[in-house]
Amino acid sequence: MAAPQNAYAFDFEEAIAAAERWAERGEHHARFERAARNKRYSEIDTPERRTKRVNRLLGKLREAAPQATEAMAAEFDESAAWEIAHADVSVDTIDDGLLERVIGETRDFLFIEFLEQAVYASKAVGRIVTNLSGGRVSYGTGFMVSPRLLMTNHHVLKSADDAVRSVVEFDYQRNRLSQPVAVRMFKLDPAAFFLHDKELDFALVAVAPGGVGRSLADYGWCPMIKEEGKIVVGEPINIVQHPKGEMKQVIVRENRLVDLLDLYAHYEADTEPGSSGSPVFNNQWEVVALHHSGVPKRNNKGELLRVDGKVWRKEVDPPESLDWVANEGVRVSRLVEFIAKAKVKDAEVPLLKEFLDAKPPTLVEHHVWVPAPSPTPVPMPDSPETGGASVTLTVPLHITFSLGTPTAAAETRLSVGFQTVSDEVGLEKVEPDKSDPHYESRPGYDPDFLGFEVPFPRLTNAIKAKAFALPGLSGDAKYELKYHHYSLLFNKDRKLAFVAGVNYDPTAPVQHRRDKDGDKWYFDPRVSEDGEFQAGEDLYARNPLDRGHLVRRVDAGWGATKKEAKLANDDTFHFTNCSPQHAITNQGKVKEAPPGLKLWGKLEDHVATQGKKNKRKLCVFNGPAFQPSDTTYRGVKIPQAFWKVVVFANDAGKSAAAAFVLTQAALIQGLEEEFEVGEYKAVQVRVKDLEAKTNLNFGPFRDWDVLEQEGAEESFAGEVPAVVLDSVSDAVL
Repeated sequence: MAAPQNAYAFDFEEAIAAAERWAERGEHHARFERAARNKRYSEIDTPERRTKRVNRLLGKLREAAPQATEAMAAEFDESAAWEIAHADVSVDTIDDGLLERVIGETRDFLFIEFLEQAVYASKAVGRIVTNLSGGRVSYGTGFMVSPRLLMTNHHVLKSADDAVRSVVEFDYQRNRLSQPVAVRMFKLDPAAFFLHDKELDFALVAVAPGGVGRSLADYGWCPMIKEEGKIVVGEPINIVQHPKGEMKQVIVRENRLVDLLDLYAHYEADTEPGSSGSPVFNNQWEVVALHHSGVPKRNNKGELLRVDGKVWRKEVDPPESLDWVANEGVRVSRLVEFIAKAKVKDAEVPLLKEFLDAKPPTLVEHHVWVPAPSPTPVPMPDSPETGGASVTLTVPLHITFSLGTPTAAAETRLSVGFQTVSDEVGLEKVEPDKSDPHYESRPGYDPDFLGFEVPFPRLTNAIKAKAFALPGLSGDAKYELKYHHYSLLFNKDRKLAFVAGVNYDPTAPVQHRRDKDGDKWYFDPRVSEDGEFQAGEDLYARNPLDRGHLVRRVDAGWGATKKEAKLANDDTFHFTNCSPQHAITNQGKVKEAPPGLKLWGKLEDHVATQGKKNKRKLCVFNGPAFQPSDTTYRGVKIPQAFWKVVVFANDAGKSAAAAFVLTQAALIQGLEEEFEVGEYKAVQVRVKDLEAKTNLNFGPFRDWDVLEQEGAEESFAGEVPAVVLDSVSDAVL
């Protein structure tokens, strides 16, 4: 049985209606293309709208750059020059030359304003996650339009009940280093305010402000401006969105407003299901429309078409397979006009008034955006010195602009289907290990632990350049990060360890039990104090990935005293010892998980208890099997397989080694979706085969390999030199 799939906000009826409206304007579209090529704007928009647009832009330019306005005015005749520099321009003064000069050149004079306001505006946009029946979730986009109210589509939130089952996630995006930012989640609060309309396809809902970590006010708002003149046909538009529920993206400038109808705007842009509810901005980052649907391509029979040219079937084909020719949004001026006349509950009136009175930010000295005077003073987002925000701009390249450094806060979680999403307080700030700050005193892995030398695996020349090296050391020693009872070699490119090796003593007097107050993970400050080169908490939020120990807590958490055992236990919670594993792989908690998954964490214990002396010491080495084909997720390539080598003294007292591999490739396809557990097998492999795949030098382990013993081939899976493990007893020792 296939696992249920997540959904994206998509309204079939709205798409059909948009296609019909688009078809009715065929003659205008042809005229638009001709006029836009020759910049004859007078042919594609009304004189009244062109005049409103020019005067709005000139007003902004006079305020921000009066000298630039005077310089531009000097290019025109005396009567026009005075109007341009000092007053509203009349309809008779507007011509194609002036319109092009104002629309085209104003953005150059305000270029830095454009970037700063882009970052500001993007902060107010979030991903809406709705918990559906059957363990599914649906994604849409929404944006703050006042200090407490969020705007999205009616088909994203069709009812107050939908809103109750929904959250909005801010900062689901990457920063300037292409690293995930800590996500902040806020619950929707329809009891405080909820207003919607199917025809205009909007929903306006209150957001719970939250009380811990970053507040809702930190994300600002994008006011809905009733006045017309915010854009004319032919101008570029910009859209901030979460297409298909993905990280925040922005479509910038290479998209034009094609048409303005009474209620709707048509524009070029790349959007996807999940973009529903996105704000459509002009060049001054004022909201001009609420995006609500793509315009699907149709054949002569009126049938919708897929991208491959075939007829799209509603019952079979997903929305993302549709071929889109344009996009449609609801005009902001019409939305504000409707909302201003709407009847709301008495308790909702203050929030409605706050929405109608919300003012846009004003550019002041040093290009810092602050709110204009408002009846209700509201804190604005952090300044560039204290806050953090990022936005991915598609131009068409992905460029990341950032102001400040993202902060982090304590993590709590709210279950939404199979996923978990961070609650409004976000993620916990990870600090260096305070239990033992003296890293120079950590002894690390002991090669003589078993009474004979078991050397730590070495990096080959093929991968040494990718390894983190400690300053002041030379040779192989500079690559070894030492901890209590274990060491590791770290891949700074992949932000994960190549290999972690531990001395495991199940006979030690003290075995540390798991702490009742939960796990706390740390960055290793030797690698980077801020986690720049280590995959941290952001990688594991809102998905089925676990923080998978390479060196198991129980393998290292032993000692002659309680203090020694606890120090070693705590040391395993460094992110350098962590690798992303699907929760099924790491924990084996799902009932349907096959034996190969459940036994992975039992292999060390099985090997330790198979000797005549019942329990024996082990040297255990674990690592991810890095492959070029590994999928990148939140800036980190997720390993598809993990390996383990166990070295021990056999019953004859001789050195022995066993190598194992477990794949999670089929589990990590589509980390935002539900997962169906399949038949995944753990296998025992030859050390020399594992060595070739990992580019590690295992030294004498090859000679100690139990699969190289005479008769071992009888356990192989056919002609393949590997042993499939359905239980720990299948392991060849």
